[in-house]
Amino acid sequence: MECKKATSAMLEWRSRFLSADSLEEEQYDQALRSAEALEQSGVISALEWIELVKAANAALLRVR
Repeated sequence: MECKKATSAMLEWRSRFLSADSLEEEQYDQALRSAEALEQSGVISALEWIELVKAANAALLRVR
């Protein structure tokens, strides 16, 4: 059950923050705060959090 929650949360996060394939700095900050909240609440693991942060970093770099 927990795995389904994590998968669902990660898919929702990706849909919310990566749908445009790039992030402006404000969106990037929101994405990191959201990922951190998911990890701190136990919905996703630390490894999943790292995956989301890497995706946000890549999306931010595509803007520049």
